Amino acid sequence: MIEIVEGDATDIAKIMPIMGDAFDPAFGEAWSAAQCLSALAMPDCRLLIAKSKDEVLGFSISRWVLDTEELLMIGVVKDRQRQKIGSSLLYETIKNATTGNRTQLFLECREGNKAIDFYSNIGFQPIGRRKKYYSSDDGNRPDAITMSYII
Repeated sequence: MIEIVEGDATDIAKIMPIMGDAFDPAFGEAWSAAQCLSALAMPDCRLLIAKSKDEVLGFSISRWVLDTEELLMIGVVKDRQRQKIGSSLLYETIKNATTGNRTQLFLECREGNKAIDFYSNIGFQPIGRRKKYYSSDDGNRPDAITMSYII
């Protein structure tokens, strides 16, 4: 059984193996432990952890200002992807945003990332594009697709 629990700075070491596993190193999308700690030090930032017994299987990090929430990052250990763990984390983020009286949930995703389909299937709509936002090892500069979910 997968359980979604709220995490804190003491859990960063537990999510770092997933960070390296879930994000393509060619695009430098994974965060360092210092970046995660810095995010969690901001007011109104939340870490959610998906776990089974004592095994951490995934995480999400979001933050909010007033009535808007932003999903900063979501990751699931590679051999457990496509088992609804990411969906569970995202639905819990949406539930928390709803409870917190937020009206929109935003995220940003690299063009060409399969996660765009994942977000679209949940109900996110593309609302913008940041040209050549990401960089890759091969010199390409994919756009960032901005998406929104209306709560």
